[in-house]
Amino acid sequence: MARRGFGSLTIGLTTILALFGCTSAEEPPELEREPKQVGTELDAVDASDLQLPLIVEPLELVEPDWDLDVKHLGDVFLFAGSSEDRLDFSAVDSNGTTLWQAQRPTGCTGFTVTADSEGKPLAVLTDSASDESCSTEVTASAYDLESGEQRWGPADVPGPLHGPGTVFSPADDDGETDDGEAVALDSDSGEVADEESSTSRVLGEYQGTILSVDQDTLSASDGGDTAWEIPLADHNWSVEGLTAFPEQVDGLIHLDAHDGSGPVIDAETGDVLDESASEIARDANSEMIITRDEQGLTVIDETGTNELPVSLPEPVVLEAAVGGLIYLREGESLRVHNAATGSIARGYPAEGSGIVAVPDVFTSRGVGTLRAGDRTLLATDRVVEESTEG
Repeated sequence: MARRGFGSLTIGLTTILALFGCTSAEEPPELEREPKQVGTELDAVDASDLQLPLIVEPLELVEPDWDLDVKHLGDVFLFAGSSEDRLDFSAVDSNGTTLWQAQRPTGCTGFTVTADSEGKPLAVLTDSASDESCSTEVTASAYDLESGEQRWGPADVPGPLHGPGTVFSPADDDGETDDGEAVALDSDSGEVADEESSTSRVLGEYQGTILSVDQDTLSASDGGDTAWEIPLADHNWSVEGLTAFPEQVDGLIHLDAHDGSGPVIDAETGDVLDESASEIARDANSEMIITRDEQGLTVIDETGTNELPVSLPEPVVLEAAVGGLIYLREGESLRVHNAATGSIARGYPAEGSGIVAVPDVFTSRGVGTLRAGDRTLLATDRVVEESTEG
């Protein structure tokens, strides 16, 4: 699901969210590029000025220095904080412990997570030794997401990270990338993956699965072998019209086939789960997939497909799905619905004030990130200790 900047949100009409932003800076003369082991547990923060979702109420919150959108795979979260002279990347686990850190030039904001053929999570960071904007002479390196140990790289790539996954393409003078010249890197080796044919166009890389399209077929390859194929004619897709939404949802491929909506595909099997969705979310706890289309919200799970009786005016945005609940933003208001029935649900304490913390990226263990105005916090697996005083 594509991430969005927040304006103001309310529950009812009472709570306002602050705007947030980030800074830019020059590349420093020297950087500690190699990951450094840390192993420090972050201190819990006071969140009494926030309205917290009930799903995280018993959990301790930490607040790392993160300015870029958070990526995660398994129980490790990858992010970067910016300063005047560098980006500081950190990997933090679900306990709130900083595992390792590495530095990059401020322009090298492109990073991603993927997995090798054995399912081992990897962090992929970009770099440029001579270009402060990180648009030319770009390299990519992969590190074990948990340990920071280098797995491959630096590998020369044609330009900045394009995504989804380890897809890179040249950038023009305005910094825009060209998906027609994009290449995907093999997650095991860092080498440019071979395309199915000279007419194929790379669409994305999804935890080792590389998606491409030619005149007739949408194809997924894994380790050089074809994993599955879908004839374009079966779904009335055109080779020129297919692009990939940039943000990844674990286990899913979301393509834009026309005017901002398109198919949702199971990355492992190639099964088309929804023909035309504009937004998607996945509840990692329940494994339910929520899609949004012109008709409304649809929930897909092991029992089948369920269209929810939820009214969705045009401004409504699908923010997240966590713990059997769906979080929708409508202008400055937040609505929470039961994912099984579509009915309005109680997602926050009945009484409360302060900035609304909205769920963002969560794991199957029920821990993850929250966005609250200009703050991004991590709900850890550490339980708040109740006071024995009084």
